[in-house]
Amino acid sequence: MKNLGNKNKSKNFDSLSERIANFEAIMTAEKKKQSPAQMPVAGLALAGRVATELVAGIAVGTFLGWLIDRWLETTPVFMLILFFLGAAGGLMNIWRLLTGEE
Repeated sequence: MKNLGNKNKSKNFDSLSERIANFEAIMTAEKKKQSPAQMPVAGLALAGRVATELVAGIAVGTFLGWLIDRWLETTPVFMLILFFLGAAGGLMNIWRLLTGEE
């Protein structure tokens, strides 16, 4: 009786391994069918978000600095200071995005 149980288990494992092999073959064939235009664009989306974070930080800092300089009628001192602060803020946002601290 014990021997019969081992044979059934062996058949189940063989069947399972065959099904897994068939599934992997189907998935490989499906991946080969996909054109580059149909593949996931997660990397491109991440690159766009990184660029947006950096540009937004610099643009907001520069604009606010320009407004303060215009209001106080000064040379572009505040514009330069806030430009660098905006760049630093943009880089911090990128760091948080890439390290998963968001």
